[in-house]
Amino acid sequence: MNINIKTNLTGTDKHKCRSLAALALAGVLGSLGMANTAQAAPIYQTGFENPPFVANLTLPSQDGWVVGGTPEGLLSPTAAVISTNRPRQGQQSVLVSGANLIHQDFVNSVTGGYYDAIGSYRKTVDYDTRGTKTVRVSAHVRVDGRLTSGNNFFSASFGSRGADIASTNGGDTTGNGEITISSDGHVYGATGNDNVPVFLASKRIELGEWHNLAVETNFATRKMTFFVDDDCLGSFPFVSGFTGNFVRRGGMVVYAAPDTATLHKANYRARYDQYSIKTVTPEKCRVHR
Repeated sequence: MNINIKTNLTGTDKHKCRSLAALALAGVLGSLGMANTAQAAPIYQTGFENPPFVANLTLPSQDGWVVGGTPEGLLSPTAAVISTNRPRQGQQSVLVSGANLIHQDFVNSVTGGYYDAIGSYRKTVDYDTRGTKTVRVSAHVRVDGRLTSGNNFFSASFGSRGADIASTNGGDTTGNGEITISSDGHVYGATGNDNVPVFLASKRIELGEWHNLAVETNFATRKMTFFVDDDCLGSFPFVSGFTGNFVRRGGMVVYAAPDTATLHKANYRARYDQYSIKTVTPEKCRVHR
């Protein structure tokens, strides 16, 4: 989502509302292997292990991670915790409990009731691609909770935001790809630049399992490409009008719709492990239909 306040955000179907993406992610397929990483160069990567991450403490303030915010306040600063429970590998991962996501009237209003509570966590990297590099943001992600067929009730996403200049000089950011696991049993790809997400591609997955997700942003071709478990979901153009060459930051965002009589965000959890931002040599995306 794109809301150019203090941060950024993402959902299902084709809804149209622009501007909260900067809120949450400000700080968001066919057969083919992930991009060739033989020539990958790390920009930032972590398994959330100790050191430097301390178990049972919140993610924000550790290793440069911060929480996003809106005019109403911070977006669930205590919901993301370094946990030793069920890591993908190693001893620790990030756990975001739906029970600790904080309702905001602002979020509900800007998204027309699509979202009600958000947890937004970001890591600034200020990487200058010079218009030639491809940057891949990847992570292992897991959503636990009951399947909500046809209802994007709870979701866990990550992605990157681009900029014209480094953060030290200010300036706005633009979503350069956000990939999401939804409680409706799909992985979705979107720009990450809309208050209510417009999903560009999708693939069915199983909840309660770890999935390897990635978004590649190719600044030479000006396209973003989505991957899930070694399958390519497709490639799509950058947001119209974005001409910048900086990767300002990566982020992780968890979204929840308003609770209903039968669905409660407290019954859902999102987990992240092996988070990475690096340059790669891209391969052609061949989508399997």
